Amino acid sequence: MSGDPQTVSSEWPMRIMGIDPGLSVTGYSILEFLSSTDKPNLLTADKITTDSKTPLGARLGEIHQVLELVIKEFAPTEIAVESQFLGKNVKSAMSVSQVKAISLLAAFQNGLRGREISPREVKEIVAGWGGADKEQVRAMVLAQINAVSLPASLDISDATAICLAAFSLRRFDILMGMETSHDSSI
Repeated sequence: MSGDPQTVSSEWPMRIMGIDPGLSVTGYSILEFLSSTDKPNLLTADKITTDSKTPLGARLGEIHQVLELVIKEFAPTEIAVESQFLGKNVKSAMSVSQVKAISLLAAFQNGLRGREISPREVKEIVAGWGGADKEQVRAMVLAQINAVSLPASLDISDATAICLAAFSLRRFDILMGMETSHDSSI
């Protein structure tokens, strides 16, 4: 199956939710793509913050609850979550994994595709270089969407970059005939 994604897929408009997972701060964004060629519209972008003094289960529950509300309000067609960079801080890596898991659970519970994308892959797709810093990624995000600005949080601009990367990968899936009914990479 090949050709223009508009003729291949009946998913237009396509709404993709990007999530930059973190236990203290989780950024999220939803972009609406009206076609394969137009700049996407920014529907919402915000962050979820949790208090480090709150028990872990309650923090995860709070993040899941907000994600569920955003999904219900904006009806994305796909959720993309940044996979983690495995650094030296094991505790931090585990908490990011837990937030990533509840994000993908929210996708599953709502019958949505779930996709993980590595930070390097996001940077390569959005900024053209896998070593781009967060400010470079933010500048490239603003150049590629219909929005005058983004909230100041880099977690939010990262989430928006994840949306753009997921769209690029989704278009590739459609063009190559690799569509699946749910999860495209999990």
